[in-house]
Amino acid sequence: MDMRTFYKELKQGAVRTCYLLDGEEEYTKQKALDDLRDKLLVNDFAMMNETVLTDPAADLLIATAETLPMMADKRLVIVRDSSHLAGRAQREGDAQNSASDGDRITAYLQKLPDTVCLVFVVRGKANGTRKLYKQLSKMGAVVTFDRLSHADLIRWVARDLAALGKRIATDAAEQLLFTCGEDMNLLRQEIEKLAAYAGDAETIAREDVEAVATRTTEYKVFDLADAVLSSQAEKAVTLMNGMIRDGEARLFLLALLQGQCRQLYLCKLLGSGARDSSVASVLGVPPFVARKLLNTSRRHSVETLRWAYDQCLDTEFRVKSGAQAEDGCLETLVYQLLTRFEQEARDA
Repeated sequence: MDMRTFYKELKQGAVRTCYLLDGEEEYTKQKALDDLRDKLLVNDFAMMNETVLTDPAADLLIATAETLPMMADKRLVIVRDSSHLAGRAQREGDAQNSASDGDRITAYLQKLPDTVCLVFVVRGKANGTRKLYKQLSKMGAVVTFDRLSHADLIRWVARDLAALGKRIATDAAEQLLFTCGEDMNLLRQEIEKLAAYAGDAETIAREDVEAVATRTTEYKVFDLADAVLSSQAEKAVTLMNGMIRDGEARLFLLALLQGQCRQLYLCKLLGSGARDSSVASVLGVPPFVARKLLNTSRRHSVETLRWAYDQCLDTEFRVKSGAQAEDGCLETLVYQLLTRFEQEARDA
């Protein structure tokens, strides 16, 4: 079932005896578990009616599930990181014994008592080829939590801020996702920070996001590329050195810078008359980012942008082939790019 079906049943008071919370979006997965806990554990005996197990043996899992709840309809048993749902058995010891343990748990699911709600929780996606997964799927117990689309994330940001008494314009929400990334756990922290920063103001603007939002490495590299292409040598060097001091690998930063140069080159090829929406669709970036890329690309020749992209590719090849040391490779590349763009500006 999907997340909507899970919440529809929960709202109606229909709690199943077993669930597997599966999928890549950890924030919504944890939120669903918290909401299920709030639904089941409502009296003074809540703590006594919840047990959390990590990759338990069959005997322990079965004994816990068979324990009657105290002054409640159901006991909540949470099983985290079961090796029988992973890519391969993770328990030390004989693989045959581990498989037998998994078979016992799988068989037990078919006779779960009504007095338990057994919830399996995995990090990321479970292995759909394992027997335990197939049984859970057959029971309709698998709840899938996929990553939200970009549009759904924009709506989620607006809803969360509305719950805090704030509104946010679409362009500000786009700026937030572009600046902070799309990890919902991190975004939740940024939303709370923005609401506090806004104070009595009802609406959060792009300027608020730019003032307090935590910047991802990808965003910092976007700033670095912008500084290089604008011949802002001091800003470019400061940004680059800051990321290196923070422990970012030079090859990783090089790959991101290469991506930025590629996007600028593609913008130039699309032509000065290209619309923001068309460029955004082709590059997979928000419209305001496409607008900025277009404006930057218009200041440079197609030859210079192609040269910059080729320099990134060449540097990566030389480092990976051993012809150039990784230490200093990014610094050398940034210096070369700054020199070329400064020369282009003087010749214009």
